[in-house]
Amino acid sequence: MQKTLLTKLSIIVGLCIVFSIGLAMISDIIYERQYYAESVIKEITKQHVNPQEVINPFIAIPTTVTPACQSDTSDTPNTKSKCDSSYSKIETLFATQTQAAQNLKVNTDTYKRGIYSATSYDGQLTFDQSYTFAEALDKVDQAATITNNDSDSVDTSPNSDKTQPAKTITHWNQAKLIIPVSDLRGVATLPTVTINQRSIVANYPQTPMLENLTYVEVDIPKNILDQLTSPTSQQNKNSRVATGSTNKNLDKSENNNQPPNPKDNQALNIVIDLPLAGISNLTTVPTGQTFTLSMHSDWQTPNFIGKALPNTKSITAEGFDASWRNQYLTVANNQYLSQCISTPNQHCTIMSESSLNTDSFSTVSEGVVTASNDSSTTNHRNIQLNSFGVSFASPNDVYLQTERAMKYALLLILVSFGTFFLFEVLKSSRIHPIQYLLVGCALFVFYVLLLPLAEQVAFWQAYTVAASACVGLIGWYSYYVFGSFKRALIFTVTLAGLYTAFFGILSTEDLNLLLGAIFCFVILACVMVMTRKLDWYKVT
Repeated sequence: MQKTLLTKLSIIVGLCIVFSIGLAMISDIIYERQYYAESVIKEITKQHVNPQEVINPFIAIPTTVTPACQSDTSDTPNTKSKCDSSYSKIETLFATQTQAAQNLKVNTDTYKRGIYSATSYDGQLTFDQSYTFAEALDKVDQAATITNNDSDSVDTSPNSDKTQPAKTITHWNQAKLIIPVSDLRGVATLPTVTINQRSIVANYPQTPMLENLTYVEVDIPKNILDQLTSPTSQQNKNSRVATGSTNKNLDKSENNNQPPNPKDNQALNIVIDLPLAGISNLTTVPTGQTFTLSMHSDWQTPNFIGKALPNTKSITAEGFDASWRNQYLTVANNQYLSQCISTPNQHCTIMSESSLNTDSFSTVSEGVVTASNDSSTTNHRNIQLNSFGVSFASPNDVYLQTERAMKYALLLILVSFGTFFLFEVLKSSRIHPIQYLLVGCALFVFYVLLLPLAEQVAFWQAYTVAASACVGLIGWYSYYVFGSFKRALIFTVTLAGLYTAFFGILSTEDLNLLLGAIFCFVILACVMVMTRKLDWYKVT
């Protein structure tokens, strides 16, 4: 008797092992189809547009620096002085206040390849900025003073060699508003920029001021710059010049004699309307003194990504609203960007390469700059800029849900075989191992049907069709196995309840592990209750 029981249990365990191998093969198919879907979406991004990352616009001002120079001509008059040549660098002016608004419409039908599609968005980004030029001028002058401090160590006594003080020229007439966008293919039309109520159309840079950074730029009108910078001499109308330490006292005396100019406190108000399209996710790099971002979209399942979560958010059936404000991340970006952009001869570059995953890809790559302004290509460090935003990828995609369903596959087979076995020991039914095998195959086919159906229709529809087909087939077959309509009905209802319970567990994303554990406990408890009075030594 016991030998027959052990043989039957060994056959059931062996069948479970065989089906486990088959389920592993189906899992490999799921990963393969998921990889293929991702490769199709990557192909779409190459042909159309990538995920977008936008850096808060800022003003870039080119400067020319002539280092301090001391030449020795006392012994060899014909010897040329070996002085470092002039070099260029860029000063940055960040907005004192920025209010950014993003209104996005999300669509899953814009870019399709057969049964695969990429989640795309299209909308309007608005930046309302204010620049206080009194602080900006102080910043530029301070930068020039730091550059010129090297000349303080030069001996200017009558017996010393000829000395040339350091000089910094700020080219205000070449100042530009920089609007960085990681993939300009998503900018269908050049943005319209309003500077102090004057509308200007942005343009693509003919000679990029910043290397390795994709952006559009706006020439700031000269009359506005003249009003804001208020040059004090005819020489400074086109450039603001800072000289070395030998002229510091003279500059101070001249400045003390000049009356304060009320225009120094004027603000530059800039409004940028940027049309933008992208795929999957959108992130923003905040800069300036005060930065706030508000986002509105019709997407119901946003995934907030980046270095900061929204301060406030509201998610409804119509979409979501979210707003960000993080002073620390903004200040850190100011430091990284200003230090990088102001590096001589652009030995530090900004690279924005946002991609399909949820990480920010704006980095600052900086080389070691020597005294002769040469960059060492062997020592570079990458600094990742701080950003935040949203991903529009659905958290419960087809492949993820199918993979979750696969985790309960072995449990489903065990419960089905266990129900057959209980009918054998409790109702004295005779079930052949081949019948176990056929029922297991029918349960196995459910997962074979689920994935291809889910790629064509909604997951719940695919699940319903596959489960109904398998439950109907097994219910019809169990009538002939048990030879009783009542027993077949009990088994069919039990199997349908299992599929329903598993779908409820899959639909509850945050509680699926807890519900799955409770479900396993309930199944075990039911088996123990039903077999509590069974004498296993008498089972044949």
